[in-house]
Amino acid sequence: MATKTRKVSLIDDSIMGIYQIAAYNERKLKAVYYGLQETWGIIQAQSQTNWTKAQWDEFKFRFIATFGTIENPKYTVEQMVEYSIKHFNKGLEELLEVNKRTWQQRKRLSAK
Repeated sequence: MATKTRKVSLIDDSIMGIYQIAAYNERKLKAVYYGLQETWGIIQAQSQTNWTKAQWDEFKFRFIATFGTIENPKYTVEQMVEYSIKHFNKGLEELLEVNKRTWQQRKRLSAK
């Protein structure tokens, strides 16, 4: 006997117009991008004894060449998270946490 499957349709929220929002993962692009960059940078810095500003600038240049910019990313959030899982064993929530900690650290340093 064949089983009936029910097709679920996605909600079309286009009628929301200017109130429409991007999907959760799309809204997290910036945090994932910077979380991935920070995670990779930390690993690089830990593997070298003297991580200089010039090295960090070179790393950021190469990161942008690989992943694009925030304004013009080469990959989706899902692709960056998959990359992070494969190379750093960090998923979406971990990258968001890395980004959050980095911003908190920057706030503390700028307050001094």
